[in-house]
Amino acid sequence: MEYHTPGVYIREVDSGPKPIASVSTSTPGFLGLFPYNPSVDAVAITGSDGRRQLRGKVLPQLVDTKGKVTGDGTEATSALTQAFRLRNTDVKDVKAFFELHGAPKAGAKAPKFEEGSKGRVKISYETATLEVPEVVMSVAGKVITENDQLVDELLNQIKETFALAAPQPKTAADVLAVYGYEFKQAEGTALRSEYSVPPMAVTNKAEFFRWLQSFYAEYLLTTDPIEDLVGEAFDDPDDAADAVFEALGKDEALKQRFREWLSMPSVFNFVAAVNGFYDNGGGKSYVYLMGVKDVDCSIRENQADKLGLYAFDDVDDMALMVSPGLNPNQQREMLEHCETRKDRFAVLDGPMVSDGNMDIPASEKGFGALYVPWVKVTKPSWFVGNQDHIEVKGPNRRKLQKADRNELYVPPSGHLAGIMARVDGERGVHKAPANELVMGITGLTQNINRIEQGQYNDRGINVIRQFKDRGIRVWGARTLATKNDPSWKYINVRRLFIMVEQSIMLGSQWAVFEPNDHTLWKKLTRDVRAYLMRVWRSGALFGQTPEEAFYVKCDDETNPRYLIDAGQVNVQVGICPVKPAEFLIFSIGQWDGGGLIEET
Repeated sequence: MEYHTPGVYIREVDSGPKPIASVSTSTPGFLGLFPYNPSVDAVAITGSDGRRQLRGKVLPQLVDTKGKVTGDGTEATSALTQAFRLRNTDVKDVKAFFELHGAPKAGAKAPKFEEGSKGRVKISYETATLEVPEVVMSVAGKVITENDQLVDELLNQIKETFALAAPQPKTAADVLAVYGYEFKQAEGTALRSEYSVPPMAVTNKAEFFRWLQSFYAEYLLTTDPIEDLVGEAFDDPDDAADAVFEALGKDEALKQRFREWLSMPSVFNFVAAVNGFYDNGGGKSYVYLMGVKDVDCSIRENQADKLGLYAFDDVDDMALMVSPGLNPNQQREMLEHCETRKDRFAVLDGPMVSDGNMDIPASEKGFGALYVPWVKVTKPSWFVGNQDHIEVKGPNRRKLQKADRNELYVPPSGHLAGIMARVDGERGVHKAPANELVMGITGLTQNINRIEQGQYNDRGINVIRQFKDRGIRVWGARTLATKNDPSWKYINVRRLFIMVEQSIMLGSQWAVFEPNDHTLWKKLTRDVRAYLMRVWRSGALFGQTPEEAFYVKCDDETNPRYLIDAGQVNVQVGICPVKPAEFLIFSIGQWDGGGLIEET
């Protein structure tokens, strides 16, 4: 700062460390699926060029199910090219291009394509002529070049030379022919085959149930006319949704439809999981339901439309991923999603009844854990369905602990997410979420004893067990990387690293584009050390001194000149996490002077 006028000036200076705050570790995202049959509001057009097929959707007001253009021709052409993502440079048939824009197909007034001067093709239409290189277009009017720029220049010359009318196709085939595709079929379909709204944050059971009512009210508007639902029409969609929401609390017929929807197997699993999260001490969570034609479909849906797992892409404070009742393929997708993102942990459900040889998804670095068996809960007052769809086959059916008349089977992942949140709040993320009571349940679908658990534990499958006088407890703290990479076999270790990595990443954003010199290196070292000191004092790191628990290195050795020239700052951080006391061993032997008890 330069000073020219005498006087008093105030200058703000950097006061020192920029504290790094720990990110949330216990906020889950709940993903649920339910059957959805969208109404027919579009026509799907299929075309083929002999090598590949194109499929696009347009409004039925423009093209009917026979492929005939019934609306404005220009609008239909624009809709079809957008649906198929076709560009001007994709034009393959110039003769068809002329016909699309009003030129006759045959006769004396039809455009003519013939040989022109050397190496050129001549186009004649009405009173104008144009010659184009034969390397761009053949005498049959077919575009033969693959150069987009040449095609673009060709079309510009045609539009400048000839007086062409606006596109007026009679059928979808007329548009497809311009781009080298043959019309195959047209059929009624829906513009969107999924029903989805962005995830919503809720903080308790009451708020969650109001969200369910609001979600269902808006969903009903996609299935029924508003007049049939509430007896009057609304111009504003928000007013219509509010009217249906109010009607859900008064109209008995709508109440019954809501109860039936909540009682659908996949929806009930979702609702029971979120309720189980709050029963076990959970706080904030994100809830997301997606309607699909087949609930066994992939949950790795279109990322551009933010569907399925990608719906949570913009949720930055989410640390757990829960989707109760998934099939094995969907579970693999969820685990792979967490492994790829590296900022959240998957909580998966095992089979209702199992043995130690069951199939489990593979994990490279322990970004997920699997729990068995399922739990039983008291039937909610709104439940009007049954669980006849649940069937245990083979030898395992004899292990099933039958539910009483007022009990229902529920996947355990939601309850486990709540336990993780409870332990994080009471002790910290470094405490393994094990040897903890499972609340809000009445029993288990299978009793697994100490001997049987050995084969589960060795493979990284966590067991929920019932102990006499000690209740039902989580009796396992391993990830699905137990066999693949034992260094990541404990849940608390993986979740601690997620917290530390994400906290340092977010807390160091200020350093981007700062001068890459020793001053910056010292500031980064100072801030990271201060943060890890707090983590160590919380009991999350192993070591009697900070030097034993962690180290931070950012100097000339970690930042040689070639990395500085590449715009990089390298900070090496090492932490020594605490690991759970999974096996307590007391060595007891005879001693002449009495009993010797040695703890090891």
